[in-house]
Amino acid sequence: MIDPRDAPCKGVRIVEFATMVSGPFAGQMLCDLGAEVIKIEPVTGDPMRAMHPKQGDLPAFFQQVNRNKKSVSLDLKDEADREAARNLCLQADVIIENFRPGVMDRLGLSYESLRGDNPGLIFASITGYGSEGPYKDRPAYDHVIQGLVGVMDDFGQYSDDKAPVPVRNFLVDKVASTTLTQGILAALLARERNGGTGQTVSVSLLEAYAALMLPAIMINHTFQNEDAERIRKIDMYHPIRTQDGYVIGHIQTDAQFEGMCRTADRDELIGDERFKDAWSRMTHYESLWAEMEKGTSKQDTRTVIEKAAKYGVPLAPVNTIDDFFSDPQVRYNKTWFDIEDPDYGTIRNLCYPVRFGTSQIRIEHRAPRFCEHQDEILNK
Repeated sequence: MIDPRDAPCKGVRIVEFATMVSGPFAGQMLCDLGAEVIKIEPVTGDPMRAMHPKQGDLPAFFQQVNRNKKSVSLDLKDEADREAARNLCLQADVIIENFRPGVMDRLGLSYESLRGDNPGLIFASITGYGSEGPYKDRPAYDHVIQGLVGVMDDFGQYSDDKAPVPVRNFLVDKVASTTLTQGILAALLARERNGGTGQTVSVSLLEAYAALMLPAIMINHTFQNEDAERIRKIDMYHPIRTQDGYVIGHIQTDAQFEGMCRTADRDELIGDERFKDAWSRMTHYESLWAEMEKGTSKQDTRTVIEKAAKYGVPLAPVNTIDDFFSDPQVRYNKTWFDIEDPDYGTIRNLCYPVRFGTSQIRIEHRAPRFCEHQDEILNK
């Protein structure tokens, strides 16, 4: 009998052949949901273990994408270690791998080689560009895909020199991991409904990032007929100054516009023809926020935010990371939390962002030391 308070993926066993961010972040999300994730590392360890800063031998970024997992090291060029890996795969519900296409085949660990002995297996893969096609063997990293998808060029159109602008974060990798997690959960549900038969699940960095980023960027490419309406690029993102920092917001409705005018002490703008309706405001965003800044720059951030809340305006301070950690709503939500580890001291984590009414999510363990669970897993 399943206890409804259990984590949703309790009892699911995952074997992870994945390094860096894409793949491991998916494994961590499934760990947070209660799955047991066995991380198979090369004999040199996940390259992410070389990153800094560290506490002892535990890198901060490795901790943020590998918590709760169990670490085993196997040399997949060695026959005995490959056999050990195969045995683990035959006991698994899910395999996650982010090798280049064909590597798992050459290792004798492909879905086709495992499904006969493990028909319920979900075999989940992340590739850079897809398993087939002209780019399938090319190496792919986060900012490489950012360049290919066209987002960097689009962001650059808003800068003075029009130079491409990257997102300075591993966004592509994490989007692909999140997408893969959705696919794995859907495949587990399908297995439950179709008599226990597994299947492959595959995600490419290229397609996952395009699916996330392009819907708003490709609006002028949506309707393909020659007489389709086209609009100029509109920059919706305008941080504006206060006396002691910046705020950023969005104005959609007439009521929000009027509230922002009062927040900025610019009531005279309420009748301005440039801002008379939503589309007029959108096509004059730069002027709109420049006018608002004339008022907000004479007030401190706290005053601006309090007035915006009073008038129903969606506005927030432009926080530092330290500001975020001390923000009252963030603290109330327990968006972050600390765990005390006897070996590494206080470790700060972010919560799993989905809240369940009954199921309980418990994040209690740090990322594993290299080979920490070798004996536990291989000598069962």
